[in-house]
Amino acid sequence: MPTTTSIFITSLFFVMLLPNFGSELKSSDPVKNNNTEQILIDFSNTSVAGWRIVNDSVMGGISRSTLQLHEDGYAVFSGTVSLENNGGFASIRTRAQTPVDLSGFDGLSVHVLGDGKTYSLRLRTVKNGRLTRYSYEARFATTAGEWETHKLAYSDFSPVFRGDAVRGNPELNPDTVLEIGFMIQDGQEGPFSLGVQRLSAYRTVSEK
Repeated sequence: MPTTTSIFITSLFFVMLLPNFGSELKSSDPVKNNNTEQILIDFSNTSVAGWRIVNDSVMGGISRSTLQLHEDGYAVFSGTVSLENNGGFASIRTRAQTPVDLSGFDGLSVHVLGDGKTYSLRLRTVKNGRLTRYSYEARFATTAGEWETHKLAYSDFSPVFRGDAVRGNPELNPDTVLEIGFMIQDGQEGPFSLGVQRLSAYRTVSEK
């Protein structure tokens, strides 16, 4: 059962900073050190205090969600998606203190406990000194009751704004990542539960 550490928010709040997100990258060069993976967020030693929930209540919907820290060392993003009042999504997100340079990697991987539904990993970056209004998202399907690792290449991420494709299809620039989050959408009505153990940046090393 989840511990009492819990966030329950059904409307938009300002996002708090998560000091540890990306700080590990500043002490080493992943390319020079030939690291194939760099953990960005590990809920076995990270609290959920720096995460915020943004549901469709910001648009009049009534979907509800929580983020809880499980006693077994992972976070649980769960709730109920409702399609009433033109709603239909729930999300969690967090920001680093400063933009994080992930350009030395090929993509992001997430280790999750699924429920059979499809989720999106979402990123926001800094462009021309400002946080972009739009997000980049990559979807991954889960298997109910199974732990799985999903590798999402940067080329899998597409720019979206309020559910629509962004004109011009601007390419993801991974050297200024400031915000990371998860979302459930696409009319997936009803209860959901996604366990998240860790999120990492990965590099593909070709065999010689």
